[in-house]
Amino acid sequence: MLKAKYVWSAAMVMLAPWSALAQLPTDLGQRLAEGYARPAFTKLAEQATQLEQALTTWCRSEGQADSMPVRQAFASTVQAWAGVEFLRFGPLVQGNRYEKMAFWPDTRSVMQRQLRALLATEDPAVVAPGALASRSVATQGLPALEYVLYDKPGLLKSPSGKGSTYACSYAVAVAANVVAVSGELKQAWSAQGEYGKHFTAPSPDNDLYRSQQEVAGEAIKALSTGLQFARDVKLLPVLGDAMPAARASRAAFWRSEMTIPTLIAGVKGMRAFYDAGGYRYPDGDEWIGSSLTGELDRAAGALEQEDQPLKQALSTEAGWQRLTLTGLILKNAKDIVDQNFAPAMGVTIGFNALDGD
Repeated sequence: MLKAKYVWSAAMVMLAPWSALAQLPTDLGQRLAEGYARPAFTKLAEQATQLEQALTTWCRSEGQADSMPVRQAFASTVQAWAGVEFLRFGPLVQGNRYEKMAFWPDTRSVMQRQLRALLATEDPAVVAPGALASRSVATQGLPALEYVLYDKPGLLKSPSGKGSTYACSYAVAVAANVVAVSGELKQAWSAQGEYGKHFTAPSPDNDLYRSQQEVAGEAIKALSTGLQFARDVKLLPVLGDAMPAARASRAAFWRSEMTIPTLIAGVKGMRAFYDAGGYRYPDGDEWIGSSLTGELDRAAGALEQEDQPLKQALSTEAGWQRLTLTGLILKNAKDIVDQNFAPAMGVTIGFNALDGD
C-alpha cells in the first residue's frame, strides 16, 4: 500500500474538528507544492548537478585548476539542501533519503571512522558509478563530501597531496549520489510524481491525504519540527551553557564555514514555505501570521549580522550573545506555531520525536 511507504517521522499530528477548518485555502496542497516545495527541490537538483560537474572538471585537472567553482558549488548545494531539509515527510523520509543526503548529527563520529577506512583501502569498486547507493548512508552525502574536501585529506587545501587521486574519485562519486537522490526528490514532488499528485489533490479516496486539513497538519508539523531542529540540534549544542563551553565543531557544515549561511537558508526557507500556504485566519487571529513571520525574519536578520565564520563568532561575547538570541527567537517562533498557528488551523501537534533526543 502506498500509505505504508510514506511515514510521519517527526511528530504526531491530531486534527481538531472545529470551525477553523473553513479558513484553509481549498488548494492548500497545490499552493505549498507549486509555491515552494517543487521549486526548492528543483533548485537542489540543479545545484547538485553543478557541484558534480565542477568537481569532475577540477579532479580531471589533478587539482591544478582553480578550486573556487567547487567551493561555490558546494556552498550553493548545502544552502539549497538547508532550504528543503525541514520538509521531513513524504519522499524525503522514504528510502532513507534524508540520511543519504545528510547523515547528521553524528555524535559518535561514524562518518569519520568509515571514511578513513574507505580512503585507506582505495577500493575501486566503491567509486564505481552508482556503487555508493548501496553502502552506509554515512559515506553517501554532503557531510561526507565536506569532510573529504575540507578536512581529511582536505582536497581543496592540498590538492596535490598523497592519495588525492582516489579521494577525488570518491568526492565525484558522492556528488553523483547527491545528484541521484536530489533527482528522485524532484521527480517525486513534481506534478507527474506519485507523491506530488497525492499532496496536491487530497480526497476521500487518496491513500495519503483525505482533506486539505490533513495537508495542513503535515505542513504545520514540518514547520514546528524544523524550528525545533534548528534550535535544539543545530544551535544549542554549539553554544553550550556559556561562552567558554561553545564548540564550533558540534555544528553542521563547520568545516566549510557554511554553518551560519545554512541556518539562514533554513529559516528563510521555512518563512517562504509558510508564505506559500496563503493561510487565512479567523477574525481576531490575524496577528498570528504577522507574529510568526516577524519572528522568522528576526531570526534570519540576527544570523545575517554575523559576517564571520562560526568559530570566530563564538569567540566573541557579541557573537555568542547574538547566536543565543537567535535560539530564543526560534523558540518563540515554534511556540507561535504550536500554540497559535496550529490551533487556528484546526491542528493539534502532540508528541515530537525530537523531544526525546
